[in-house]
Amino acid sequence: MRRRSDGGGEWWKAVVRVLEVVWFTVVFVVEFVLRTMWVSDRTTPVSGGAGWNSAEEAATARFLLEDMKVVKSAVTNATINDVLFGIISVGLFKYIDHQSPNAVREGTRITGVAVVNLREQQGLQELSNLMKGNPGLRWGNKFGIILLPVHYSRSCGDPLEYLRKAKSMMDRKKKSLEAHFSYKIGDMAMTFLGAHVASLLNYRILCNTTFSISNVLGPREEITFGGNPITYIRANVSSLPHALTMHMVSYAGRADMQILVAKDIIHDPDFLAKCFEDALLEMKAAASTALNSKK
Repeated sequence: MRRRSDGGGEWWKAVVRVLEVVWFTVVFVVEFVLRTMWVSDRTTPVSGGAGWNSAEEAATARFLLEDMKVVKSAVTNATINDVLFGIISVGLFKYIDHQSPNAVREGTRITGVAVVNLREQQGLQELSNLMKGNPGLRWGNKFGIILLPVHYSRSCGDPLEYLRKAKSMMDRKKKSLEAHFSYKIGDMAMTFLGAHVASLLNYRILCNTTFSISNVLGPREEITFGGNPITYIRANVSSLPHALTMHMVSYAGRADMQILVAKDIIHDPDFLAKCFEDALLEMKAAASTALNSKK
């Protein structure tokens, strides 16, 4: 009798997981399609948009991976990506409140765009396998797009609450096939309608959202190039409709987030970078207090 009960429980959990995948996929795919067509974020002090052409300026927010791991340990099953998005949430709100008090209504949605690698075999592939036409490998990039929303709030006093909300949102995204759907749409548009239409779809997604974000795992140990030590690794992209793009690369226990802004919209990128750095320190202090109270 116990075995039957256990088997029934596992069967039910599998059904629930499938239903969750179907539900979240439908919800996020519908939202993705609407974002491609006309739905967009409200205008905020960090918004860019279609046709925007402004000089750009860069700044760097510097984090310690050890600090991020302390924050991660304060919330069950949280990841570094969850912590990063929590930092983005807290830092953005701190910047907006300082630069433009009362300019954004409570609950206003600010949406980010992240690119997801969909390769089953990540990293560099053997050229000989690609040349042989291995069905598991293919030339070129294979990535999808996911939308990462955050809702502006002045009333949340606990910085770890932003991490919990980020984790909850990320967990729902992981259960969906949003990234796979966006890749298929782009692939079909490129194949049947051409590069112009495919690029237009990507452009519309960027115009209707507010910022871009990525996180890349770099070398864990310090490296040299031609006998010269590498002190940091940073990456970014330019000429997007977004007024704010952020790309974090970890390296030898540190993580540098390169921030590129449209100068006409975000006038002080160094202060924005400090807002992100302060956000991590505040979350670390809250996490240390929470962990000590459990002992």
